[in-house]
Order: sequence, then C-alpha cells, then structure tokens
Amino acid sequence: MPIIDFHTHYFPDKIARDAIISLEQKGAIKAFTDGTRSGLEKSMSAAGIDIAVNLPVATSPEQVDSINRWAVKNNSAPVFSIGSIHPLSKHPETIISFVGKNGLRGIKMHPEYQEFSPDDRSLDPIWEACIRYSIFIIFHAGADVAFKMPFRSNPAKFAELHRRFPELKMILAHFGSWTQWDEVEKDLIGLDIFLETSFTLGFMEDAKFAELIRRHGADKVLFGTDSPWRNQKKEVESIRNLPLEDFQKELIFHINAEKLLNS
Repeated sequence: MPIIDFHTHYFPDKIARDAIISLEQKGAIKAFTDGTRSGLEKSMSAAGIDIAVNLPVATSPEQVDSINRWAVKNNSAPVFSIGSIHPLSKHPETIISFVGKNGLRGIKMHPEYQEFSPDDRSLDPIWEACIRYSIFIIFHAGADVAFKMPFRSNPAKFAELHRRFPELKMILAHFGSWTQWDEVEKDLIGLDIFLETSFTLGFMEDAKFAELIRRHGADKVLFGTDSPWRNQKKEVESIRNLPLEDFQKELIFHINAEKLLNS
C-alpha cells in the first residue's frame, strides 16, 4: 500500500548541518538523517515511504515570509511542504491567503518554540483565516524533549479550541499530546480532530495504542515519524505490526492524508 509520512523536517542545504547539530544539543537526541531533502528522500526510499510532508516552523514573525516562499519553491513530489505562521505575525489573513493561493495545503505551529497557548483568544484571527481558506493546521502537541515543564499545550486546551472552532481542520502531532495520553483519552478521543502517530510508537503499549485508534476512529489518524528524529523504516514496521485491520492501516498510511492534501 502507498505510505505518506505526514510529519517530517528538512532544512536548506546551506544550514542543514548547523541546524541538526543545534537541535541535537538542545534536545539531547540523535538525528537519523543529515537534515537535507536528499537525506530525507534516501530515508524514505529505505523505508518504502512514497510521499512525505515537510513541516517548517517560524520561530519569529520576521521568518514567516521567507519560509513560506521557500516552502512554495520546494513543494514538489516526493516531499511536499506546508507553510508557517507566527503567533505574533501581523495581518494573518494575508499570510494564510498566500499559503492557500500558492498550493500549500496547511500550516505548522509549535506552542513551545513559538511561545503561545492554543487557547489564546488573541490568535482567533489565525484560526478564522484557516477556516476561510480551507487550510489545515498541524500543531506540535504536548511535551517536547527540548523544553522543560510546564508545557504550553495539553489535550484540554486543544479540545477547547475545537469546541470554539469546530470547522478548523486540526491535526495534533504526537497522538494528541506527547506523554499526556491519559488526558488525550479523556479529552480528545472521539472528537473530529486528526491525531498523528509520531513519537507514540514505543512510548505506549501497542495494544493500548491500537485500542485508542479504534475508539478515536482510524479515519482520523495520520502516519507521521518526525524524521529526522525517528527512524522512518522502524516507524513503518511498528504501524504494520499493530493489532489493527488492514483497512485501518490503509486509512492511517495514506487514505486520510490523501484527502487532506487534495482537499
């Protein structure tokens, strides 16, 4: 079956090495690629992954325009890209309009690196613009190895955002909130929100993971690895080994992603 990795990262060649070194030191974690597009494509080939989605993050408002223009330029198979926005960006509708009109299907936001809470009402214009232009938003969710507690996001905050903006196409990385899966079970399972699998396999028992997928609905789960920070080949094998039906794995591996990318 085709496989789409909905959560990957790579950097322009001229900064990839320094970016990987810096992030490895900050998070005390080892990368599995060299951080370049060619390195990601090599990893994809070894893992049998057909398509990947690159998720750039703007750590300042000043970066947004250049990141989005770079994303548009590099938005081509087998690695597609989405855009970014910063919570302090002025004129969010202009940014989201640019993203949509230039073929980027979504944006990525990271509560830790960008220092915001997803239930902050000052960000409502971003969510409203995403709805208006049919742009999905993928959030880093929960703990992050590069940051210390307390973390700025949690399942209850995302559930509140969904309650206020049910039309917003939300994708929560790390299966709803990394290391907070009891709260995910309580606050998010069953809601009309996509949960993505990166950094969940190996941190939760397979039987429990499969149970949560069945309860949430496999039609609302996306396969993601967070490459270069996880081994793509091992992540693919882990999903294949879950006690799920083949049709559920088809949904997770590619059908749900295809609908989001082609909507």
